[in-house]
Amino acid sequence: MLNKGESMNKVKHTFLIAACIALASQFNLRYYVPGFIITLSVILLPIFLYNYVELNPIIVCFTTGIISPLYRGIIEYLQIRDLMTTWILVGPDISFYFAYGILYYLMYYKAAKDDIKRFAVTVFFCDFLSNMVEMSIRTKIIGMNVDIVKHLMVIAAIRAFIAVGVIISIKHYRVLLDKIEHEERYRRLLMLTSSFKSEIYFMRKNIKDIENVMKKTYYTYKLISDNNYPEELKHLALEISKDVHEIKKGYLRLISGLEEISKDKTDETSMSIRDIISILEMDTKDYIRSNKLDIETYFDTKVDFEVEEHYYLMSMLRNLISNSIEALEKRKKGFIKLNIFESRDDYIFTVVDNGEGIKPGNLEYIFNPGFSTKFDESTGNIGRGLGLAIVKDLTNSIFDGSITVQSEVNKGTSFTVTIPKSVFRGENDEILYC
Repeated sequence: MLNKGESMNKVKHTFLIAACIALASQFNLRYYVPGFIITLSVILLPIFLYNYVELNPIIVCFTTGIISPLYRGIIEYLQIRDLMTTWILVGPDISFYFAYGILYYLMYYKAAKDDIKRFAVTVFFCDFLSNMVEMSIRTKIIGMNVDIVKHLMVIAAIRAFIAVGVIISIKHYRVLLDKIEHEERYRRLLMLTSSFKSEIYFMRKNIKDIENVMKKTYYTYKLISDNNYPEELKHLALEISKDVHEIKKGYLRLISGLEEISKDKTDETSMSIRDIISILEMDTKDYIRSNKLDIETYFDTKVDFEVEEHYYLMSMLRNLISNSIEALEKRKKGFIKLNIFESRDDYIFTVVDNGEGIKPGNLEYIFNPGFSTKFDESTGNIGRGLGLAIVKDLTNSIFDGSITVQSEVNKGTSFTVTIPKSVFRGENDEILYC
């Protein structure tokens, strides 16, 4: 059974369709039989019936068969001021809509199948036969002739063709929208997952640091025990060692959970560098546009090759682009250039901007974890300083490559990542996971 809300929606949609048909019926051509008109409404009616499959076509057409002639009748009466003449002109319209609803129900709706060919045939015969019913009433049958029948067939064919064309266009438009939406979701997922995986990678590296701390605390405990230091100091050292161990276990559980969440079938497939850059370019332009920044971007990929570790490469390039955007946020007429080309044995990735640059004294520290010059004056927060550290680590460990930087204050910065071609050919089988 339908609940009250669903029933109300059906009633609303039924009256809305009837109102639209009534309004559309005012766009018409007068035929040579008095009162008979060729209207736009008969093109809209099957389109509505096709799209609102939850509505019974008999109820819709019977409702329309009352509201549309009533609306037309009011307009006709205001012009001729004769009730009987108005009824003669408008009354037969009711028979058209009633016949249309019954025919559509029997020929298409009852089959409960989405068949565009069947729909086209149904619309033609509904239009033609319903017009025949109306015309028979208007001419009292004896006034019908072969020319009228031929004209009604042509009219029905034209209107059916237009209605079916609109339906097919709507279908293609919906498919296009679904495709665009799917690509947008995939792009966002890829960008999110690339950040996610690089963070997980860095967390795994931190496990080794935690293990080193744990070893040192346990060594401290042994040292205290062997040299007869106070018992409190020995217990404190042991507690610290246990706490660090618990932190490590919690960290590993967290990493395991995050890895499970971030699992995706695209992990097992490679992506072309052109597809990666295309997605990165769209994401970058969206960010620049949404934040109303005065930055032009130039992405130029002169080569094409497959990348298996595409999440990591995306993360590297995205971090470099993000650094450039931050360096340009307060500048006018900024630009970011990403170039990818090949040398003899390597692929070269360069990210260049005309931002604020890096102070000479900071250049040797920018790849160190925790180093950051980013300070939010409104919150007092300092950046984590992990972006470039992750880029360098992924470049070295995952891709067996190198990264260099050149910068001049108030003129700009250029990062160059060099990765051996053999890495992308699968010749380097070992990938370091710390």
